[in-house]
Amino acid sequence: MITSAHPLAALDTLDGYRQSFMDVTLWRPFVERVCRGFGSACNLVRPGVVGTFSTFIVDEQRVVKFFSPLFDGEICWRVEQEAAQLMADMPAVPVARLLASGVLEMEPGWQYLVFEYVPGVSIGEVYAEVPFEDKLSLARWLGGWLPRMHRIQVRDGTTLPALSAERARGWFSPRWPEERTRWPVHLAGQVEAYLSANGAFFQGGHDSFIHADLTQDHFLGRFQSGRWETLAVIDFGDAMLGNIYYELAALHLDLFDCDKRLLVAFLQAYGLPPDPDFVRKAMVTSLLHQFDIFGSLFVWKPELQAAHTLDELAERLWNASD
Repeated sequence: MITSAHPLAALDTLDGYRQSFMDVTLWRPFVERVCRGFGSACNLVRPGVVGTFSTFIVDEQRVVKFFSPLFDGEICWRVEQEAAQLMADMPAVPVARLLASGVLEMEPGWQYLVFEYVPGVSIGEVYAEVPFEDKLSLARWLGGWLPRMHRIQVRDGTTLPALSAERARGWFSPRWPEERTRWPVHLAGQVEAYLSANGAFFQGGHDSFIHADLTQDHFLGRFQSGRWETLAVIDFGDAMLGNIYYELAALHLDLFDCDKRLLVAFLQAYGLPPDPDFVRKAMVTSLLHQFDIFGSLFVWKPELQAAHTLDELAERLWNASD
């Protein structure tokens, strides 16, 4: 319900945010205000793909994304702006073009971005129907353009955060308590000891511009006559300066659905040299990823719960030589 004092007050708390952050009735006046601000019409407004922030599609032409005071919204707003500007210099990589940005007046802590709308569906919506050869082509294509993205020169004074052991708290972060409940008890009890024994294999550093959240939700495309065509990579709100191992967590455990054939094809196309410590580097870095990918993974793939140890789980997931 909108109030004159503070229309978005309902979204100030986590519970209120979850209930209303994609409510078109609540958000329509703000979408209209944003569109007026850069001289654009606003007729049909519908919710976009559900993610962290409030996102709406306007007249099937533009996407308006609002960044809340929750979830480090201002940081994500600045990061996604800069990432969009960096990607604009890579015309061979399809991304949604940034059209406008700003701050919501009278709504403290809220910012917005406006992107061109890319029609299509996320590959996650049709993943089970996409032929394996199309997934393989996608893996090889990614292996070709990601190195180019990772070599983009970032300006001094960048707003992109740098990956570090402190930032990549992963398992030790209090942000995802619900995900922890999805872990098998016998594996959850091994995590701290595993990280203590293998912590030296964590791949920190901040040498590359990375997306950091290359999941199935963030690849838009066209699925027609049983074939997949990628149209755009979206949502650079978690972009940072990091490394290929941090990129691999979402890429392999989500986008590739843990299929090691796709992982091998990607690594070969990327040109990552063989590394005898690859499994431990990938496992430790994915355990410390800012999002607990594993909690959902155990739900999607309950057979992984049968692993007796984290070493066994790491081999199942990351040993690309199997």
